[in-house]
Amino acid sequence: MNYNTEAVVVRATAYGETHTIVNLLTPSGIVAAMARGAKKPQSRLSAGVQLCVRGMYALYQNRGMGQLNQVEVLDARRTLREDLERAAYAAYFCELVGAVAEERPHGSSAVYTQFNGALDRLTRGSGYGQSDATGYGTAPAIVARIWEAKVLRMLGASPTWTRCARCGAELVQGGWYSPEEGGCVCGSCKTADDAAGSRRQGIALQRALPRVLESFSVIPWERLGDVRLTAQSVRTLDNVLRTQMFDYAGLSLKSREILQSLTEWEN
Repeated sequence: MNYNTEAVVVRATAYGETHTIVNLLTPSGIVAAMARGAKKPQSRLSAGVQLCVRGMYALYQNRGMGQLNQVEVLDARRTLREDLERAAYAAYFCELVGAVAEERPHGSSAVYTQFNGALDRLTRGSGYGQSDATGYGTAPAIVARIWEAKVLRMLGASPTWTRCARCGAELVQGGWYSPEEGGCVCGSCKTADDAAGSRRQGIALQRALPRVLESFSVIPWERLGDVRLTAQSVRTLDNVLRTQMFDYAGLSLKSREILQSLTEWEN
């Protein structure tokens, strides 16, 4: 069967000396295809098999792996391959979407839309690579936290960040993230734990951070403006979302470990 589809390259693997196997995220799910001769410099497919490229792909598929016959590049996203830091984040985003998306034709167009939003924001994010006394613009680290919050929601592993996971009270004065509860707990519940001598571990959240997490989860990319957070807030969100993804979504990705090492080296 021959068909055309818009897609984004989320994985590219060399096959032999001249071929490439690509995993394409389409609005209806992920599909694998062989791009024969794509590694040859003169190949008309070479531009369309780079990571994060968005294009229109002409595919043939019968059973098993498909074959890529033609591609029209719609957005090359060269920035995500030419800059070391953004390339590392892009690789992480691609690995993360692989944990959410289903195989074609059982996938969701919402996943495709959200993923493109993440890559677009990573490409053009303001404040990139800069920090000052006022905090960050929409730097790659913040875009990553937004994308993680959305992935957790798509996987059904996200709590309602603005309500206590134990008593349901609205969090108006910040709170504490509790790995045991899989969400935030309010001041009253934390005080009760302390009075009872509980040794539960937790991460203190500044007053606005529960609302920030909830906004990251539910507000579409196009409605999120230039997000500014302090460096400390970004680190706190990093710890919270990493724990939630590992404990409640079962996600422990190698690309995130590489990002963590890169951040520690820069610091």
